[in-house]
Amino acid sequence: YYYYYKDINQARDYLAKYIAASDYNIKNDYLHTDMLYASGKFDEAIKNADGLIKKEGAAAQPRLYKLIAFSYKELGNTEKAAVFMNAYFASRNDTGFIAKDYEMMGEIYSSFEEKEDSAAYYFAKGAEMEKDDAVKGGYYKKISGLYKKKKDYNNQARWLGKYCAINPNASNVDLFNWGLASYLGKDYRNADTVFAIYQKKYPTEEYGFYWRARANAAIDTAMETGIAVPHYINLIGLLEKDTANKTSRKHLIEAYGYIAAYKANAEKDYETALSYFDKLLTLDPENNDARRYSEILKKNLSKNPETTSTETAK
Repeated sequence: YYYYYKDINQARDYLAKYIAASDYNIKNDYLHTDMLYASGKFDEAIKNADGLIKKEGAAAQPRLYKLIAFSYKELGNTEKAAVFMNAYFASRNDTGFIAKDYEMMGEIYSSFEEKEDSAAYYFAKGAEMEKDDAVKGGYYKKISGLYKKKKDYNNQARWLGKYCAINPNASNVDLFNWGLASYLGKDYRNADTVFAIYQKKYPTEEYGFYWRARANAAIDTAMETGIAVPHYINLIGLLEKDTANKTSRKHLIEAYGYIAAYKANAEKDYETALSYFDKLLTLDPENNDARRYSEILKKNLSKNPETTSTETAK
């Protein structure tokens, strides 16, 4: 026991000497099997544990099934690991399980195709038992990753939200992924809420402004209320200082186009719409749609400033 956490191989040698000098006791067989696992001799650990199960039958300690499962997982055989973990769960009641048991089941199912829901279930069970928020948050991140893999964005967002709620140091990447998952899951109001948090925490980054604009544009699909316009204007104010960045230019072009379309279609303010199309064309001279809409507005304004365009910008 002294050497168990210092030098596992020396501990195993002392245990062998102890067993050789002692009267037979099946407890020593368990100790020897545990020591084989702890020292990384997984094949031997499996053989010993299996022998004890056959020898003791129903009296065998359930943890032997878990030891075999863990050993198979270490050897890369998750299919057999699943068989023995299920046997372990079937061999005892719920009060005997610990968070690591559920984590192991989650990891095993994570390795199987189309078993994300099962993996998520076990990680969630582990999280329920865990009191350390840092560890609990790790489970939440794993679950969100599983749902991202199967493109279940609403559940991905839900578990990322749980993670961010208990982690005051959640990164900008965590917030961004939470907001984006909400957006992809078409929960646009939650996306707006998350990106509002992002915008407040990272006021010099464009992503909060940009995705708030997109979320509000998705809510106001008919451009009736114009709730996306202030966010696009804020985005423009941030990005116009430096138009060299490729992503920023792309976002600016989108912002100019959206505001131009809103001014032309909803407010019938063709002069302002035209000014935004002009800005767009400065950045993207080959944008044929913007050029076409711009020409239509110019013709109508030249005929009569009060004339309503017969073709609106999309």
